[in-house]
Amino acid sequence: MKEDIGRRVAVAEKGQVYLDGKGAASLVVYAAAQGVGPDQIVFTDVAVKHEHIRRSALADLFLDTPLCNGHTTGTDILWAGLPMITLPLEKMATRVAGSLCLATGLGAEMIVNSIKEYEERAISLALNPLRLQTLTDKLKAVRLTCPLFDTARWVKNLERAYMKMWNLYCSGQNPQPFKVTENVLDFPCDK
Repeated sequence: MKEDIGRRVAVAEKGQVYLDGKGAASLVVYAAAQGVGPDQIVFTDVAVKHEHIRRSALADLFLDTPLCNGHTTGTDILWAGLPMITLPLEKMATRVAGSLCLATGLGAEMIVNSIKEYEERAISLALNPLRLQTLTDKLKAVRLTCPLFDTARWVKNLERAYMKMWNLYCSGQNPQPFKVTENVLDFPCDK
């Protein structure tokens, strides 16, 4: 799937495909067989956090892996303003990036429902720089206000959840599912 996207986009646009440096020789051979030249691949090494985020912003689009989504990496690339395409599946590890995208408020533009839609969305964005730049600009505009990066709000809501669990316990009720709301009357965080 990603190989096909990389081949179709890289060959069509003569763009660069960014990959982790492990297994580089095998990837270069495979990419060449798909029509992607070695000059179109940039291998990277592990970097300190600020450098990792800076480098993430140099890419145009992040293709999330459906079988095990980007967790911390997904958060980092969204903070860098790099849009991602993600395909949530059934297991928790396959749904994390979708949750991250939803928390930016731009989930509908980054979450897809099938492999076919994943490929088509990635190719469409890669071949439409204006549409991709618009998504990038929206992501950068919301990152300081969206729930994903609002740590104070996250902590307050976690405190609300803890208080709700404590109140259930103290009142003799069994544990039960609930959704935290930001309503102080229903979910006080300091009582």
